Amino acid sequence: MAQMLPVRFQENMDAFKKYMPDIHDFFVDYQSARPFRFFCNENGIPNILWLDTEMALYGEDPFADALAQITEVLDQSTLQCIDFASQWYFDDQIHIKYNNEISKLKQRANQGSPLLKDALHTDIPLSLMYGIGLGYQLGYLYERCKVRNLFAFEPDLDLFYASLFCFDWHALLTYMEQEFLTLHLFIGVDEKLLAADMMEALHRKGAFWSAAYFSFRHYHSPKLDTLIQQVENEFYLLRTGWGFFDDNVYALAHSHTHLQDGTPFLKRERDTGLAATLPVFVVGNGPSLDQSIDFIRQHQHQAIIIACGTAVSALHKADIKPDIYVAVERTKSSADFLRILNADDFIKDCVFLSVDVIHPECKGFFRKTGIAFKPNEPMYKILSTRFGSEFEFEAIQYSNPFVGNTGLNYAALLGFKEIYLFGIDNGYKSADKHHSKLSLYYNDKQEAKYQQNLKDTFPAPANFGGEVRINHLFGLAIHNMEQVLATYPEVHCINSSDGAYIEGACPLRVETLTPRWSAIDKRAVVDELMTNCFQPFDVTSIDFQAAINVPLFHEIIEKLRYDWQSVDREHNAIQLMMQRHHDYLLYLLMSKEGHLYRVLIGSLNYFYANIISLMLAEMNSDGAGLAEKLGVAIGILEQFFDDAKSIYADALERHDTAYFVGLSVFK
Repeated sequence: MAQMLPVRFQENMDAFKKYMPDIHDFFVDYQSARPFRFFCNENGIPNILWLDTEMALYGEDPFADALAQITEVLDQSTLQCIDFASQWYFDDQIHIKYNNEISKLKQRANQGSPLLKDALHTDIPLSLMYGIGLGYQLGYLYERCKVRNLFAFEPDLDLFYASLFCFDWHALLTYMEQEFLTLHLFIGVDEKLLAADMMEALHRKGAFWSAAYFSFRHYHSPKLDTLIQQVENEFYLLRTGWGFFDDNVYALAHSHTHLQDGTPFLKRERDTGLAATLPVFVVGNGPSLDQSIDFIRQHQHQAIIIACGTAVSALHKADIKPDIYVAVERTKSSADFLRILNADDFIKDCVFLSVDVIHPECKGFFRKTGIAFKPNEPMYKILSTRFGSEFEFEAIQYSNPFVGNTGLNYAALLGFKEIYLFGIDNGYKSADKHHSKLSLYYNDKQEAKYQQNLKDTFPAPANFGGEVRINHLFGLAIHNMEQVLATYPEVHCINSSDGAYIEGACPLRVETLTPRWSAIDKRAVVDELMTNCFQPFDVTSIDFQAAINVPLFHEIIEKLRYDWQSVDREHNAIQLMMQRHHDYLLYLLMSKEGHLYRVLIGSLNYFYANIISLMLAEMNSDGAGLAEKLGVAIGILEQFFDDAKSIYADALERHDTAYFVGLSVFK
């Protein structure tokens, strides 16, 4: 053993240097923090003994332990498949229409979670392995099945280092390279970066691979227990925020209009010194806003007030005038809500801050408007690629998924260092308490106009102790607010909302706040910030119609269509084709035509995830049954391709024009 281990280590390091150089560079001169020694029993299989506890990692036969574990995992696990419920949609929104039709194919297929053992003849989209140990289980796993994407988590650096002497990583990495399989190693995990690291790893290969996965734990430890809980709690983030075709076309059209109108955009180089010493209230429409209204009214002349979306209706009823109104939703409903509010005189003195995809009709209600680019939208990709380091404008990184995110991110971007959150609840305490009772979500008797469905919610830490119920979007909102506060560590953020806890914000009940602020000339402050921070874009410097490149879009669509028409209607062949499509779009992202990736990738992720889930639901049917369902799904995709070509041809004029009937709740 003494002669074999150094040889194995060197072979493995050579392999990591070739395939994962960062792993090689980290461990090439690594010194373990916890003392251990290698040993083996008569069978000659390397094991390790922790010297501080005199405990071995495995029993008498590590290979037998690993084989038994993999046998149990493959025999007992189910595949956690994505399930897209049918969504209501406008007639001119083709993504939801066709995604619903593919979802219905699955609904008519077998129901329930498929057993992993029944799917071993196909490539498994994704697996999460908690704990690598010495790695022996990996060999048995890939002997029995082919996992296209493996996320392997090992929080113990010393243990992974030991595996470099014991397991044949060289053979595994070589095999995975030959079979076009992907391994993502999360070693010595930074808990604060874990969600972002997982999302980056998945999106690099295609978010649609999250359509079906299984997970298992290799060994037990408190550190691993904590990691598992975090990954399982945050996995939904990998299945949210994909975007879709219609949204991206609206984004192009709306952004183009703002640029042509001369609307001022947030500058990269800007003077925010004026805001540094002033308090700002970021006001959301959560139910706890009612507890803070008196405080906001009392101090409304001493702080800048940012009203987030429908919170303006509560402030209107309380006769508290905001200085800034923010909105983020790109559909026409953003403008229609302001019409329903019927408070033009109340809001006309406000400044409107939003994102470049916002519906252009919103601007007409306000005295001034400022816009920031959203970074993952097609127009930002066009302009930032075209101008490179000379691009003068800033992007707002964390404006989604709710308008409260936009409000907080704008407060930080404008240089405010003292931020107070009111009504930013990001969760529910009961089904009838979902917004401020002063807002248009409640009638004159302060009765809720609807009951919030808490079916798909789960518990999360509350701001003042205990728990609240959140859904996946609330979880994403919390995550993104935490990212803002981590990005701006100099910001002192007070969260007085009786909702979900936000790491980085100090929980303080509103009745405990005892500020000593002076009155400020708020209009002058906001006007100076607008002058210092925003400027129009020079539209004469670019031909937008040429920039969106309609001919190349049509060429891409026809390539996708041809591949779907010619692919074998068989599980693995289709998955390989899906990966090729993603890789092609990823190549476009790195080119000057990267906006086309943004336009298409969201819908392709949804469609492909849906089809993977459909294939797994049909895996126990005969080949003819699967081929028939796939034929129908391919026909649906072809309809999408036809419509997408027609729509994209005049993308710059495709404003959202539909009236959202859900706005009736505000009447």
